[in-house]
Amino acid sequence: MHYSLAPSGEHPIMPAPLPSHRRAVAFETFGSPEVLRVMEVPAYQPQAGEVLVQVAAATVNPTDLLMLGGSQAARMRDLVPPYIAGMELAGTVVAIGEGVQGLSTGQSVIGIVNPRRPQGGAQAQFVCLPAASVAPLPAGTDLVAAATLPMNGLTAWMCLEFMNLPVGASLLVTGAAGAVGGFVIALARRAGLHVVADAKDEDRELLTRLGAHELVPRGEGFATAVRVRYPAGLDGAVDAALLGNIAAGLVRQGGAMVSLRGSQDIQREDIRHTHVSVLQEASNQQVLRWLVDRMQDGTLAMRVGRVLQMAQAKEAYALVNQGGLRGRVVLTP
Repeated sequence: MHYSLAPSGEHPIMPAPLPSHRRAVAFETFGSPEVLRVMEVPAYQPQAGEVLVQVAAATVNPTDLLMLGGSQAARMRDLVPPYIAGMELAGTVVAIGEGVQGLSTGQSVIGIVNPRRPQGGAQAQFVCLPAASVAPLPAGTDLVAAATLPMNGLTAWMCLEFMNLPVGASLLVTGAAGAVGGFVIALARRAGLHVVADAKDEDRELLTRLGAHELVPRGEGFATAVRVRYPAGLDGAVDAALLGNIAAGLVRQGGAMVSLRGSQDIQREDIRHTHVSVLQEASNQQVLRWLVDRMQDGTLAMRVGRVLQMAQAKEAYALVNQGGLRGRVVLTP
């Protein structure tokens, strides 16, 4: 195993010992953000095929609220508290397990992790995770901004990959101003699709800048406005707003639709439809590297809403629960 706790670019004569403990945002009972605490928890050494990352930034996502509130308790029944949420991070590799290729200590990386495991998730000082779930970053990359890429970037890629729409096809994006919606718009535009996005008045400039070709109003009148423009329906839809069958009804016969929640029961047998879970592709390092390239070439714009310290985790979770931010909430240790 190779390790070093020195900053990137420095090479100590003797490697520092790996940490035995780490600080983490954790909770012992399900509930509101008030049950969150910064705790000292055991640290893990990387096993074969794993890396240990010293975290510079980890996001707070709506799925973290579901985990905190107990909605995912059935998938956590074999875990012993405290629990640590967080699915994406950016930081520096400080140790490498046997068999890992293409990564080195001192290297800046992004990573995606399943928090429903004994080691917990990304909201911690050090995180051990599979090397396949990590992608290197160019030197000098803003780690706070980069932390917002893995989860929603992979989700957007999965949506477009499933639909496999041809150049020139029309795509409806609901919840377009959110993190996933924004990434879908940018990647769809790059793929040559014609993007129709729902928009509040205050989001119109943002969505145009992200690449939407047409905007329709959110809320009452949304479906009618889309049908007036596309009476036969659009070729595809990404339903980030979880409108379910309302969105499905706007897709043409033989079209395709992706929802971001498995609980959506789509009542259309004449379209291809699925829901995506980002953990299905969490070990797809090739796509993570591709997403880093899209961040570097400006295709994907990183949107950071607020940056708070781990000690401010209650405030961070409350902000995400409140909604309405047009950028991710990021925790730094």
